[in-house]
Amino acid sequence: MSRTCVFCGAPADSQEHVWPDWAASMLSDAGPLPHLHQIRQEGRPDEERRYSKGAYSVTVGVVCARCNNTWMSDLESRAKPYLETMLHGHGRALHATGVTTLATWALKTAMMVEHLHGSKRRIIPHQEYAYLFEHREPSERVRIWMGAYTGTDAVAVGSMWGLDAETNETGPREWEPDRGARDIWGATILFGPVVFQVFGTSLVPLLNGLRGWSGTHRIWPYEQSFIWTPSPGFNDQQLMAFSEALLHEFQRRVPTGPDLRWRSSSEPDTAHHSEKPPGNLIHGPERSPGGAT
Repeated sequence: MSRTCVFCGAPADSQEHVWPDWAASMLSDAGPLPHLHQIRQEGRPDEERRYSKGAYSVTVGVVCARCNNTWMSDLESRAKPYLETMLHGHGRALHATGVTTLATWALKTAMMVEHLHGSKRRIIPHQEYAYLFEHREPSERVRIWMGAYTGTDAVAVGSMWGLDAETNETGPREWEPDRGARDIWGATILFGPVVFQVFGTSLVPLLNGLRGWSGTHRIWPYEQSFIWTPSPGFNDQQLMAFSEALLHEFQRRVPTGPDLRWRSSSEPDTAHHSEKPPGNLIHGPERSPGGAT
């Protein structure tokens, strides 16, 4: 069965770079970088793959040429001036246009990251793809925060998780590992010194009371202008804690609600894909940025 574009439904006849390929030249002297790919899903064996590949060169064949060469290309072009400044270790003032552009870019990137894990490993609901395609921005069911990364372990990271819940409306449900979406999902997207936390849920009341983290700014829905700075930022250990913070919060708080509960024996699906920098490669105006896919 031929693939169709995850956004518009046309034949998926184009390869989309998961990470901006314009940044590859900044690491061109590094050669192939170690890549790590891990998946854990209830009802399936754990997966882990390690391989070497050029920086920011991973692609997925899940979009059509028209989407890739029109609105997706335009989004990358609009995001590039902001991301490029940050990759060179400089701060950047962000106002409504820039904040919305980066929030949209972070969600689109999370969507491409999840397709690295195969068509049956998806966690983001199709309605979010459809909304992004139609409106060119995230929906009201999505929250996104932005911060800085000062660690040295990665030049790009896509780390995702998903959980299922039951409500009084849905009642008990059979577990379907191939369902392709989760009720509650999150993604940590790291690109060079910039890190985004993307969160979404079809259970809209869960969005109430979500707090940010010290050193981060909520960028979706847009709240206010701010200045992004490369420091202070998350070190490698703090990045791990940051990427799991929302997951742990919901594992603690959901069972206390009278109308919402985890599916019996529910464990989160998790997926991680990263690119490792050579040696002690760090971000800054005098050194190449690091990252993991």
